[in-house]
Amino acid sequence: MFNQTHRRLVMLNTVVFLIVLSVLSSLLYVHMRFRLFHEVDEILQQAQKRIQSMYSVKALLQPSPGDPEQDEQTTYLIWNPNRQLLGQSPPQSFTPGAIRYFQNGADSKTPQTLSFEDHRYRVLQANLPLAANPVAGGEVTVTIVRSLGDVNHTLNSLLRDLIMGIVAGVLISLLAGLFLAGRALVPIRSSWDRQQRFVADASHELRTPTAIIRAETELLLQHPDSSIEDQSPHIAAILQESMRMSKLLDDLLTLARTDSNQLQIEQAQVEADIILVELAEQFQLLAATRDIQITLEPVEPLRLWGDHARIRQLFIIILDNALKYTPEGGHIRISGQILSGQVDIRISDTGAGIAKADLQLIFERFYRGDKARSRLEGGTGLGLSIARWIVDAHGGSIRIKSELGQGTEVQIRFPIHK
Repeated sequence: MFNQTHRRLVMLNTVVFLIVLSVLSSLLYVHMRFRLFHEVDEILQQAQKRIQSMYSVKALLQPSPGDPEQDEQTTYLIWNPNRQLLGQSPPQSFTPGAIRYFQNGADSKTPQTLSFEDHRYRVLQANLPLAANPVAGGEVTVTIVRSLGDVNHTLNSLLRDLIMGIVAGVLISLLAGLFLAGRALVPIRSSWDRQQRFVADASHELRTPTAIIRAETELLLQHPDSSIEDQSPHIAAILQESMRMSKLLDDLLTLARTDSNQLQIEQAQVEADIILVELAEQFQLLAATRDIQITLEPVEPLRLWGDHARIRQLFIIILDNALKYTPEGGHIRISGQILSGQVDIRISDTGAGIAKADLQLIFERFYRGDKARSRLEGGTGLGLSIARWIVDAHGGSIRIKSELGQGTEVQIRFPIHK
């Protein structure tokens, strides 16, 4: 799938680049052609004004040596009223065949382009004053002919360079497209791999409680005459796995909504210190059954802008992890303060700690350092992923310091203002 997409991206980039180069090259060619023809037309018009200021055909046919107005690329054909050639300047510039061609075709008083024997010329007609007319009662006309050889050579060279540039540009765009398309597909491929892994992990996590519920239900059906009291262990197992599955589905739905930006943060003033006091009291009841002490150090008012429900969910996730992985007789400490213009909250424990190799991966979805122990504790590996999303959504930061056998400290910082 990605190979086909890669090829399509390369072809699309190349085609777009080819179109852009072709359009720009065409515009450049048309502009240069217009400029060159405009310069030729200006030369013809200046020659027309010069002719109309003359009072002798002889002066036109026999220009003085070193005349700056004389141009080797410009030829003057002088006709009598019967369109018969009186002469040309410079002499013998055109053959009789060419003269006949201009005699029939050069009758426009505006510049026009004529072709003869693979040669192109720009032509303009001018009239001599009657005083310079050697034929009484008639009108002498002059056809000004300028060769377009240099113009054609320049345009052909430009066209050749543009074609070579387009070909080189297409080759470069093809190579660049291969590289850029590959780079563009890296995040897409990575996202696809994460999605595939996410689906596989979710399926694996759901398979276990589903299998247990099915097995326990089959055992219940094998003894239809038994009382609820007799089957209470099986019923308890079904309830426990159902609760585990419900928690997993809730977490999956939360993460799915965060990925699609459907889960919004409701901004309001949150008193984080009050939330910590309430949760410390609630978790102390659970911790007492395992002889774990929870200490809430005196905290100053910790007010910030955020979503009250999500902030509370964040603290529950961190405290729940601390309680799960702290052995009997352990200690959990909660502290909070205003530090460097931010709300700084720290939750530390004397639990088993986290290996250094696992610290960089603990925010990955479904990642668990000790999978067997996490499953026994009821963990799914999604809590810290949700915690990081909550912190990021509030513009804060979360850091975890831990060593095996030394416990773990979670540091959370939130900006005070919106």
